[in-house]
Amino acid sequence: MRAVDSLARRSLLARPLRTVLTIVGIALGTGVLVAGLVLNGALDAAVQRSVADVLGRADLRVAAFEEQGLSTGTVAAIAATPGVAAVAPILERRTYPLPAADATGGSLPAPVTVVGIDPAADPAVRDRPLAAGALLGAADDDGALVSSELAHADGLAVGASITLLGAAAAEPATFRVVGVLAPTPGDPDPAGRSVVVPLEAAVRLFGTDRVTAVDVLLAEGGDATAAIAALERGLTTEPYTITTPAEMAAALEAATAEIRVAIALVAAVALFGGAFLIFNTLSMTVAERARDVGLLRAAGMTRRQVTAMVLLSAVHLAIVGVAAGLVVGVGLAFAAAALLGGQGALARGELAVPPQALLLGAALGFVVTAAAAVEPALRASGISPVAALRLRLDPSAILRARLRWLLLVFAVVGIVGLFLWPGAVEGRAGLLRPLVAFGILLGVALVAPFVAGPLGRVVARIAAPFLPAEARLTRGSLARDRSRTALTVGALAVALAVLVALAGVAGSTREAATAWLADVVPGELLLTSIRPVAADEPVADELAALPGVARVSPLGRFSVALDGSREDAAAVVGADLLADGRLTLLAGDRAAAFAALDAGGSAIVPQSLAERRGIAVGGTLHLLSSSGTVDLVVAAVAERTIPGAVGEAILVGWPDATGRLGVLGADALAVRFVPGQETTARPAVEAAARGYALEPASLAQAAGAIGASVDRRAALFAALAAVALIVAVLGIVNTLVMNVLERIRELAILRATGLTRRQAWRLVVLEAAILGVVGALLGAGAGLGAGAALVELTGGPGVPFQPPWAVAAAALGGGVVVAILAALYPARLASRAMIVPSLGRD
Repeated sequence: MRAVDSLARRSLLARPLRTVLTIVGIALGTGVLVAGLVLNGALDAAVQRSVADVLGRADLRVAAFEEQGLSTGTVAAIAATPGVAAVAPILERRTYPLPAADATGGSLPAPVTVVGIDPAADPAVRDRPLAAGALLGAADDDGALVSSELAHADGLAVGASITLLGAAAAEPATFRVVGVLAPTPGDPDPAGRSVVVPLEAAVRLFGTDRVTAVDVLLAEGGDATAAIAALERGLTTEPYTITTPAEMAAALEAATAEIRVAIALVAAVALFGGAFLIFNTLSMTVAERARDVGLLRAAGMTRRQVTAMVLLSAVHLAIVGVAAGLVVGVGLAFAAAALLGGQGALARGELAVPPQALLLGAALGFVVTAAAAVEPALRASGISPVAALRLRLDPSAILRARLRWLLLVFAVVGIVGLFLWPGAVEGRAGLLRPLVAFGILLGVALVAPFVAGPLGRVVARIAAPFLPAEARLTRGSLARDRSRTALTVGALAVALAVLVALAGVAGSTREAATAWLADVVPGELLLTSIRPVAADEPVADELAALPGVARVSPLGRFSVALDGSREDAAAVVGADLLADGRLTLLAGDRAAAFAALDAGGSAIVPQSLAERRGIAVGGTLHLLSSSGTVDLVVAAVAERTIPGAVGEAILVGWPDATGRLGVLGADALAVRFVPGQETTARPAVEAAARGYALEPASLAQAAGAIGASVDRRAALFAALAAVALIVAVLGIVNTLVMNVLERIRELAILRATGLTRRQAWRLVVLEAAILGVVGALLGAGAGLGAGAALVELTGGPGVPFQPPWAVAAAALGGGVVVAILAALYPARLASRAMIVPSLGRD
């Protein structure tokens, strides 16, 4: 075996450049895989830490379902429930801090989330780690804990003061910072800007005697199931939800399922590119050394020893490539976390590298390398001494073998990998989209061998008028090893297709968000509020009285319990929607439906909900509220309605929302301008809105906020896909170098008959450009198809696919450019080939 291993190492050292390129390809493919696994582990850690930060040691959380919150009677009933050892009530509200006296600019300061806690009960349920200062004490009536993000952004140190706006009827309250909280992934504020104050101070600030949630600590040995049953029997006057730590973790994991699957898809593509390089290197080695293998067989080497020689070559490549890939993967993971602007577990300073991620990444790297080496090893072992005397092996047999290998490795690495990827089990319901995209990419890889030749000849003919001799020679070169050419083109096409598809999904999501809001919001300008604007407040009337304003429509988003399940709902003014021509109704009379909303007792449901629940016009919705069951008749079914927290909202009129469903007020005001007067009226409206602590935003800006997270995810996936593109470029270098080395005698003969060095250089560059054009055409087309399929499977009604023509065009140009860059070294090698020594080569 030692002699066989020596032959394996010698075969790799004989072509050092090809070996180095292959090792780099393995390292990059493995690196993307390891980066995905590390990010997966970081997401898992973030979920667990978020649950621990939110619930602490609590066994249950009883949360209010309506905006009013849970009454003191309900809190007392929870505390008196058998099996409950302690309760910690919490009041959470969003508000604005008052800007400093010397602050400039017309924008409102960034909002904060105020968390009111009982300083005596809270420590029993959770720990609040501090970066500085001390925790709230019983005497700290005006004390506050601020998050590290808020302290850093607003310059708040221990001893500083922060003044917060409260209810409309309450005066702003000033709090003294007694401590700065350490950063945690479970911060209740989406931007990490939270303020923890005593519960009594929060109650005074917001003018309420109700709380948002109650964290429950069970008695030692208590049973959560029994406690939940007891709570359900005792709490009958107000709607609420009960959440366990496991349920909260499951919800957070479900929210990250799509990210996990998408990372798995990109990692599989990159790893496939690395596998292609391994396969191509070993295949070329086998083809080069066919005569040597035949002579070794004639000298007594067995088929098993030949197989072992090729496999040992792969093992040597894998050892070095996977080791480098582990380092590359950790670096990519930290870079990806920085790109996402990670908080908590995804912050660069706290990103842990789980050992199991390194072990699994290394194992998969070795497995893929072994899978890529199997076919060349079997082909080498099947070489007979007689066949080895031929100058070349049968190209058609090699092509069939490579296609079989391609299908097997792509399926194993991609499809099976998607199902086995850690965390993907919970998201298998959403695996259809990546599977469809992966199927399209697989189709590209399988089609490439059959279209690369014809497309290459077409491109060569286009170049013929400018470079006649080079174009003619290039056509023959591409036909020399069709399987190698096809696999090189396929690797480039797959990488470009991923980039184009991601751009298409991100762009369509942004466009769909804008079109959605324009179809359902009765106005050109949205004024959002972080507190409910009550109907008796003069805000809407005063804004509507401004010159150039046609109307101001209040919009309120909330949740309802429909037959025991949570659904999104929105309070609207039906007359405003009717006058504005908003909403596309699929069933029901338009005028009658909007009039019924304002009269009360009716609702308009979105098509998605109607299909999911089997709801039709004339049916009845049974909604649970603190006053009992509220029955609303379905007046119409709309194609789309106002976006809710997780879906489209049930539309109800303001009489039902405030009078029967407990809605406190509007979350936003939609401003409709008099036609032709928006430009002059808008500045005055925005200035007045900021005076009421309302933040103005156009529909495009609101849609941009919806698509911001999509853009950041797309940037991450595009960065990882770019690594797959680099692997594809290495494949082009590998192929071109091999083509040059294989025909070095041919180039020498051409040089002897008059081919100049510059023509030899152009010959290789033109060959690369043709490969780039063919791969880019296939990749751009496949990317557009994959993007359209993903949008169709995710968008729902009315969400069109917006082809990313600019990105597709960039992919076409970029594919050619990277291919030409990849050809610079092989072209230099070809142009410097010496005539006499090259003619002496065997």
